[in-house]
Amino acid sequence: MSDVHNLAMIGENVSLGNDVHVGPYTIIEDNVKIGRGTIIASNAIVRSGTAIGDRCLIDSFAVIGGLPQDDSFDVTVPSRVIVGNDTTIREHVTIHRATTETGITKVGNSCLLQSGSHVAHDCEVGDHSVLVNGSMLGGKVKLGQKCFIGGGAAIHPDVIVGDYVILAGTCATALNLPPYVIAVSPSTIVGLNLVRLRREKVDNENIVALKECFREFYKRNGNYMERAKIMIESGFEATQETSNFLNFFLRESKRGIAPKRHKIVSYGTA
Repeated sequence: MSDVHNLAMIGENVSLGNDVHVGPYTIIEDNVKIGRGTIIASNAIVRSGTAIGDRCLIDSFAVIGGLPQDDSFDVTVPSRVIVGNDTTIREHVTIHRATTETGITKVGNSCLLQSGSHVAHDCEVGDHSVLVNGSMLGGKVKLGQKCFIGGGAAIHPDVIVGDYVILAGTCATALNLPPYVIAVSPSTIVGLNLVRLRREKVDNENIVALKECFREFYKRNGNYMERAKIMIESGFEATQETSNFLNFFLRESKRGIAPKRHKIVSYGTA
């Protein structure tokens, strides 16, 4: 059984799993699916075409599935938002639905979207990622797993961000960020996220190999894609981490790759 407050407004064709709690003055529009054990707090709005997984929290004044902020969007086109399991969406978060009928704005499992953060249309947010208060993802951003986007940080539309990336608070990037890096403004890489790698219990040998691969890649000149191909052919992708790092540069994208700051800052010990 679900617990729906009598002051909540529930549309047609809404599927509520077992043990769902819906607070007062909440609006759940037509064609919404909410998984078991999820809490929708008072005054939240879940718009049509949204699917929310199990054991999530949608806090007060969050708006999930709002219209894309895209001048070319046809408001009659049905599109979707999907939120995974065990994800927390705090107060005043906004997540916009996709711009096409087949498109999806997707937030993964066990994510934390803190107060006032924003996920624009057609974004993909990887599992276990954190968006700190006031951080913003532009349209069609692809964010990897276990990323940390600092407070007030901004990622421009169409940017691709690899796994385990930190973007420092109040910083912005208009360029792609490869896996395992720490980035600051303007669109600059300052080092590897060694602390996260150790928390994930990555073998020290693999961390050393990644550090060597990172240094060698940015020491070379020329096209990023060609550099990556040459290093792969030379055997630098011997570990999972180095393979992920180098193959990131082979992805098709509308954006370039963020450069490395000349002087690398140390984040964690060798």
